[in-house]
Amino acid sequence: MTTLRGGAGLRIHFTAQDLVRTRISTRPDTLWELVLSLLRLQTLRPSGRLSPPVPPDVIEWRASTLSRLSGRALGQALNHHVLPLTPVSSYFPDFLTPGTGLADLAPGLDMVLSTPRERIGQELGILTTRSGTPSWGADLAAGNRDALHLLGATLRSYHATALAPCWPAITARIAAERTRLTGVLTTSGAEGSLSALRPFAEWHPTERILEARYPVAMDIHLQGRGLTLIPSWFCHATPVALADPALPPVLIYPITHDPPPAIDPAALTKLIGPTRAKVLTTITTGTPTSLIQHRTGISASQISRHAAVLRDNNLITEARHAGHTFYTRTPLGHVLTAGH
Repeated sequence: MTTLRGGAGLRIHFTAQDLVRTRISTRPDTLWELVLSLLRLQTLRPSGRLSPPVPPDVIEWRASTLSRLSGRALGQALNHHVLPLTPVSSYFPDFLTPGTGLADLAPGLDMVLSTPRERIGQELGILTTRSGTPSWGADLAAGNRDALHLLGATLRSYHATALAPCWPAITARIAAERTRLTGVLTTSGAEGSLSALRPFAEWHPTERILEARYPVAMDIHLQGRGLTLIPSWFCHATPVALADPALPPVLIYPITHDPPPAIDPAALTKLIGPTRAKVLTTITTGTPTSLIQHRTGISASQISRHAAVLRDNNLITEARHAGHTFYTRTPLGHVLTAGH
């Protein structure tokens, strides 16, 4: 993976067919965010004199994550085995970021760990020429099962420690960016969405070329394959593309880190009414009617009536046992109450 740093140039060449096949990832890509977060963990230096400052929420994330890793076994494993694979340089191996738009960690790690040995060896060879040989590179390239298991376990633990706590915020911010870019795509076509990547990339309609600063001179000819645009929370200042132009073309680009709009604490009440809002927010997992009644002061008959409406709209599930009724909030119910 080649990362933008410095003043060379990335040029992505489109045909008319490529414009038709330009698409926007429907969700954050877990492995891209994980790998790019490792770069942010190592340094917050901007990638050029004119680069925008690092967003405050990324600075806060880095300080918090470094504190959680300091002196821990996971921090040592990252330093010894993972960070050498993702140096702050012009390259890290493509096999660490397979697929596009993989929302779940498990299938992504399965793809990483099943990478053919020949490809791992080739990409680690490129890494060696750019920034040095990782201490366990030979074990990985040989397909050593213990080395692959250690890589997978370390990435899994790092994700749980560093990314999972802030994943809802990352998902929400990327969803907002996807809404923006999809709206531009719908109203102005692919060329409009490519133009909307400014200031991170520049669209030249006459030549059908998307251009961005890059650490090396690199031309990618899409040749009818199209391009997948992947907005990223951890990408900063400049886009990132796969180093191997033969792989399915993607462009990871930074999102803006504008503060989210303030949540109206009365929003849920305005949507479903004060009584149902009380019932829904009181319900967690296996909540009995008597507990809802105790906490809200609502009569059992009212609870039953309002719970039926919530149940019919897939906000709660209901079960009966030995004359008692129990309720559990559904995932949709959790989403609806998240800002309450």
